[in-house]
Formats: sequence, structure tokens, C-alpha cells
Amino acid sequence: MWNRVGLKEDSKTLLRLNYWPFVLVAFIHAVVGGGVASRSGRANALGDWKYLISDDNYGYDSYGMLREIVSFILPFLGLALITMLGMWAVMVVLNIFVLSPIEVGCKRYMTMARSVKPEYNEMIFVFRNCYGNVVKTMFLRNLYTFLWTLLFVIPGIVKMYEYRMIPYLMAEYPDMASDEAFRISREMMMGNKWEAFVLDLSFLGWDLLSALTFGLTGVFYSAPYQMLTNSALYLTLKKTHPSFGYQKPDDNYYFQK
Repeated sequence: MWNRVGLKEDSKTLLRLNYWPFVLVAFIHAVVGGGVASRSGRANALGDWKYLISDDNYGYDSYGMLREIVSFILPFLGLALITMLGMWAVMVVLNIFVLSPIEVGCKRYMTMARSVKPEYNEMIFVFRNCYGNVVKTMFLRNLYTFLWTLLFVIPGIVKMYEYRMIPYLMAEYPDMASDEAFRISREMMMGNKWEAFVLDLSFLGWDLLSALTFGLTGVFYSAPYQMLTNSALYLTLKKTHPSFGYQKPDDNYYFQK
């Protein structure tokens, strides 16, 4: 059984040894993985409804006024709705074909960093290697997780942990078939989902601190720290999985004298 304290301590040491590149990669990963946050508000554009439909409006046709206001506003509402749907469609396409491959590339960088000093272009590795297969597999992972979440929240969370290793598998084996990636990820996480959940909970304090510092703590420490820890978890579980024939490297690149 793996030890989360050991994974975290090793990741903190690695982060100190090559700090700025890891911060940059984690920042890019957060940008492409976070999506677009939107805020909406409401305003009473029709004013005082009671006044408009009152019978004491000094002879004005209140209902006629209301119809005119509504007929004036409806085209703008329709245009706003079409614009929002268009932006949503663009974001979905962008997420599927651009952001998800970069997310996989960022995980590739963090995983490779334990054996070699990777180049920054590893973050766009997918665009040169089995792009269609990676896009398909990541799309299916996101789709299946979403559909399971629709049943109830808990099955969605379970599936999220079950599929946790798929991006790492795609990062290292971009030609791996989608069904194979799902199967191996399920097997790797079998008996490890609860421990992975506890590992995520152990970063909750850092997440709260990041919120209090308007994301600065996350950008400059906790995000790369957590990414390195998750990549260490992947490599640790990979050692015990029979499908890989894994051979442990002689040493960590950054610890070599």
C-alpha cells in the first residue's frame, strides 16, 4: 500500500529543486482545466409591475404598454440567448480539441520530471502524437463522468476516481485504445479510490488558503505541489500493475549529484 505522506514529502522536495518550471506548468494546467467562470445577475427591466397593470394609471393602456415593452425586449433576449449558446458551443469545442490535450501534456511534463528534465514542448506533445485517439479518450472520460453524475452525485464521484489515471495513461501511451485505458485505470484504482480521496482531502487546507489569497498560494505553491503528488501516485500505482512491465529508473533526475 502506498503512503500519501511519502508521496507528498518527495513532491515538496522535487518542487523546491526545480520550482519555476513546475509553477508555470501548473498554472497552464489550471487555466486549461478550469474552464470559464461566468456570473449572471437579474434586473427588473419592467419597473414596478404592480403599477403597470394597475387600473388606476390615469387612462393609460397598461396592458398595451406592457406588450410594447415586452416586444421591445424579446429580440434582445433572443440575441443574448443565441450569443450565450454560441459561446458555450465554442467553449465545448475548444475544451475537447485544445484544452484537454494540453491538460494531458501538462500531466506528461510532471510525470516525466521524475526521470528526465522535460522540455516545455511536452505540454503540446499530444498535437504531434495520436491526437485523435487522445481527444476521443478524454472526451469519453468526461462524458461518462458527467452521465454518471446525472444519476446521483455519489456515482459520479466514484467514477471520477475510477477514471483518474486515464489522462496519465494518455500522456505516456497516447496510442493506447480507449477501452484499454478505461480498463487499466479501473484496475489501478481498485482498492485505491478511498486513499486517493483522502489524499485530495489533505490538500483542502491549501485550497482554502489559496481562496483567501485570491489564488496566489495556489499558483505559486499548492497547485504544482498537488500535480507532482498526483503524478507520483500514478507512477507508484503503475509499479504494481501487471500490464506495464514497469522497471524502476535508477534515480530521480533532480536528485542526481
